Amino acid sequence: MPTALGRLRGREPGFDEAVARARDLLAAAAPPGGAMGTESGDSGYVTFELDNAARDLGRGEVESAFATRGGAMVEAIVRSTLRPSFYMARDRVLSAREGLSPMARQLMEGMDLDFDDRAMFDANRALLETCARAAGRLDLFNGFREYAGTGWLVDDGIAVTNRHVAELFARRWMGDDWDFRDGQFDRKVEVRLNPLAQIDTPPDPVRAAFVTAVLWVAGPGEPDMAFLRVHAPGTEPIPLSEAPLAPETPVAVVGYPERDPRDNPAELIGSFFGDRFGVKRLAPGRVMGSDGWVLDHDASTLGGNSGSVVMAMETGAAVGLHFAGAAQERNVAVPAATVAAALRRVKSRVTVPALPAGATPAEPEASRPDSFADRKGFDRAFLGADTPLPCFGRWADDLAPVAGGGTELKYCHFSVWQSATRRLPLMTAVNIHGAHLRRIPRKGRWQLDGRLDPAHQVGNELYRSNPLDRGHMVRRLDPCWAEDITDTDTILKAQADTFHYTNSVPQHANLNQRDWVGLEDYILDASGEYDFKVNVFTGPVFRDDDRHLRNQAGAQDIAIPREFWKVAVMRRAACGNLSATGYVLSHGEMIKGLTEAEFVLGAYETYQVPLALIEGATGLDFGALKAADPLAVTSLREAAFGQQVRRVRGADDLSLTPR
Repeated sequence: MPTALGRLRGREPGFDEAVARARDLLAAAAPPGGAMGTESGDSGYVTFELDNAARDLGRGEVESAFATRGGAMVEAIVRSTLRPSFYMARDRVLSAREGLSPMARQLMEGMDLDFDDRAMFDANRALLETCARAAGRLDLFNGFREYAGTGWLVDDGIAVTNRHVAELFARRWMGDDWDFRDGQFDRKVEVRLNPLAQIDTPPDPVRAAFVTAVLWVAGPGEPDMAFLRVHAPGTEPIPLSEAPLAPETPVAVVGYPERDPRDNPAELIGSFFGDRFGVKRLAPGRVMGSDGWVLDHDASTLGGNSGSVVMAMETGAAVGLHFAGAAQERNVAVPAATVAAALRRVKSRVTVPALPAGATPAEPEASRPDSFADRKGFDRAFLGADTPLPCFGRWADDLAPVAGGGTELKYCHFSVWQSATRRLPLMTAVNIHGAHLRRIPRKGRWQLDGRLDPAHQVGNELYRSNPLDRGHMVRRLDPCWAEDITDTDTILKAQADTFHYTNSVPQHANLNQRDWVGLEDYILDASGEYDFKVNVFTGPVFRDDDRHLRNQAGAQDIAIPREFWKVAVMRRAACGNLSATGYVLSHGEMIKGLTEAEFVLGAYETYQVPLALIEGATGLDFGALKAADPLAVTSLREAAFGQQVRRVRGADDLSLTPR
């Protein structure tokens, strides 16, 4: 038994008995030759396979990334009549065609809405709708898919889902600890429990429940469960009912079915589900049987329903955690008693404190000022010749003072200058030694910097419960080098330094930043004649009309930048001349009139631009570096052809030397 489960064993008889019974049932169901997809031979109703997950990442089938025991366990339509899956809109169940919006009416055209137990459902509709508010779609940011499945609040600050769902975004880190998987753009996957992924329903940031930690994940062959820590203020968890259920007890399954043709007849999918998937549904059904270890039901489900809550229709209490099914036969859930037993043990070792009304979670401790004693910061002579710092111009009087004197926050291989009024970095500067870089696994804990007044910086209160990312200004990997490539201490120290909030500016999670994050790689790829050494200055574009977040406790004064800039400086080995190139991540505001109209005010793109353009937008002064700008040399010739601005999608798009 995995160590994580071993900690639950021996103290909770209900959980131990459930595990033992599950093993017996699974052993009887396993085909000859051991379990599929496991080395140990442990079997399970559902065995997650990482190879299958990688193969299926692009399919758009949320639940296709797990194998089945004996070819039987998939999400299922069990009955061919009386088992519809109702849309939900604005937290209401659309179980009839009366009073619908035009959108809902069109989506429900041709759907079969008949089901038994309508009288009980109508009598308890309001209760069921209230409880269903706690169920949400597990949306992924920086991931390789849009969402992973379903989860629901089972306790204050704790959500439950299936193991095979959690493994899509979480991985075992060390011992019993789990961490979020590495995602796109050199960032961890971020997860949000989204209860408003419904038809005809506007978003509401207050209802977004961001997953802040993976508390516990069951091992292979164990009940298919995982618990997540979430920040979901104002949402009541669904109560658990551990009482045994008789066959034919009416239930309702709330989750997010995805289009899933596996073993399910197309005509039934159309009749019960219509043609809109990945949105919140309530599916009525009945208990088929329960021996206390496995709960069988006949509500209609499809891929994406994994992690759904099975509620008693009469009370709204959770009676099971849906995890799989056999088409035309049965659906199966982990009984609520097993969920409750595991939850009690998890809570005993992981404290999720309730916050007083109006309180906000405590911020991480600031790093100690004396911990930076050996940090030299940005080296102006790194390229073999002095790289002049930009002048701060109108921002000079706004730089936050640093304990010990000056305004430069020195870290390992980089420095930061902080705006006191904006409480965000005005500019960062990093030395990158491409030949000595080490690509180490991402690991770091965001901290405030103890050398700054807390009033001049902002922590997690800016990022809590909204779709903003902590956008590294100095990219995590850029300072991760050492003259001695085996000097791991220096490299790890540099990575840890990048996880200070002074190196973070909020960026929307959906920002198109593949080329922006990869820009340093593009530059290094094109910099063979520059000895693979680069100095990079980076910062946000602060504007007077930048917008503030509403209802963001502790961070209402923070204005969110909309655009970002970089300047890369290199020195040609052959002649010693500097090259200084400027770049912006922009949706067009900075480059209006400089490029084709179709590029303006559209999607965010990365562009190479003249340094003078960045000066005008930021108020900084790049001084002598402008003379080393290839676009400054060519711009007079190319201005007539609209080529002062170059879209960057790879190393071949860069102009590093005058032509």
